[in-house]
Amino acid sequence: MSWLDRYNKNKQKLIDANLYDSMQEHDACGVGFIASIDGKPNRRVVTSGIEALKAVWHRGAIDADGKTGDGAGIHIEIPKAFFEEEIKKNWP
Repeated sequence: MSWLDRYNKNKQKLIDANLYDSMQEHDACGVGFIASIDGKPNRRVVTSGIEALKAVWHRGAIDADGKTGDGAGIHIEIPKAFFEEEIKKNWP
C-alpha cells in the first residue's frame, strides 16, 4: 500500500467519524524558525525573530477589534533568575 493509499484510507476514517471537513482546510502563510546553531543565548536570534514576525504582517496578526493579537509571536527562553528579579522589582 502506498503512502497516498494510506493517507486516503485514514482521511476517510476521519470523514466517517465526522472529525474532518475539507471545507475547514486552508493554507497557512508559513512558519519561521530562527535559532543559535551553537545553542548559546544570543540577542541576534531575538532581533531576527522579531524581524521575521514583522515580515508576515499580512497574516493579520491583529484581530478584528484592532487590539487583540491572533497568537502570532516569538517564543524565547527567559532565565528563571531574571524573571524572579523582575517580579520582585515590579510587584507592589
